[in-house]
Amino acid sequence: MGVDYRENQAGNGELVAVAMSGGVDSSVAACLLKEQGFRVIGLTMRLFCYALENPEDRSCCNLKAVADARSVCESLEVPHYLIDCEEIFRKEVIDRFVASYLTGRTPNPCVDCNSYLKFSFLLKKARALGAAYLATGHYARLVQEDRSPSLYPRLARALDKDKDQSYFLWAIPRENLTHLVFPLGRLRKKEVWLLAGKFSLRVADKKESQEVCFVDSRGLDDFIKSYLEKVGADESSHPTAKPGPLVDREGRKIGVHRGCAFYTIGQRRGLGVALGYPAYVTLLDPLTNTVVVGSNEDLLADRFRAAEVNYLVDPPRGPFRAEVKVRYKSKPVYAGIFPMDGQKVMVEMDEPQRAVTPGQSAVFYDGDILLGGGVIEGGALSPGIKQVE
Repeated sequence: MGVDYRENQAGNGELVAVAMSGGVDSSVAACLLKEQGFRVIGLTMRLFCYALENPEDRSCCNLKAVADARSVCESLEVPHYLIDCEEIFRKEVIDRFVASYLTGRTPNPCVDCNSYLKFSFLLKKARALGAAYLATGHYARLVQEDRSPSLYPRLARALDKDKDQSYFLWAIPRENLTHLVFPLGRLRKKEVWLLAGKFSLRVADKKESQEVCFVDSRGLDDFIKSYLEKVGADESSHPTAKPGPLVDREGRKIGVHRGCAFYTIGQRRGLGVALGYPAYVTLLDPLTNTVVVGSNEDLLADRFRAAEVNYLVDPPRGPFRAEVKVRYKSKPVYAGIFPMDGQKVMVEMDEPQRAVTPGQSAVFYDGDILLGGGVIEGGALSPGIKQVE
């Protein structure tokens, strides 16, 4: 496949900026890089205005996280910078997150955060501070092909497949790969915990953050409603945030739902109906604010469209075969991928997959190499289920 690109090599005094969240992974990454001979600076993203938010309710960028990141930098005797990312975080992550739900889709904010913030905006800040590279605590690897080497390194799965985070990195601009470092790519999580103890980090026993780190304990429904109020538009001005018809696969009304925006494909809880069999959300129609429910079998799809496709290798000139993951924890399946106009592809999978969800990411692999990915637009569900176009 190739050899590791830059990781675990002598730093030779080069300056590397480490995106530090105050957690174990980014802290260990900073320690390893200094140990390898890099000059290190720590960058922590300020995502919220502390005067207007209750940051202690959030697992990302709360005051304690900032203090923890600064403490690690102090122990390493390296500079620490707090980078104002509030405006771009709101625009490119939170606004997109809410807009996606309001249009009947289920977003992946981690992908947006990586592509728009960490590996674009924050990388530019790091370069402006004189850093040659930006490092993070992601579990992923960069490798250089030993045959026909490319101008850019290739992004690959981490050695620890249970912690691999390459799925969330498909939308990074390819040209930025040459400026990135992933120090944890060849480590297993248990080794990282041991290193945290070895380095005497005060964050060694810190819990990992939740998946959607900016949605607080109130839950998704309240988060969306609160967002709409803040921008001066309550749920009554958004049809998908109001109650609407809950129908079965034949289109018969069987109940009333809370609002199309508050559901996701494959959801079972909170439907409030008894059909004589386990019922799941199989389709969301934002145009009519309709939620369709059906059986587990109705969730199977063997093909779908994906848009906003980004390649981290040379773009294909025609159809190609790859392994595809339709969600982070799903098993990769082989598929034929057919490029279409406008950065779109049609994906035809060898095995039907459950709950292929518009708004989520479809990510393409060749073995451990991440080829690219896109945003799921729609699919062909079981016969009889109407598909949203």
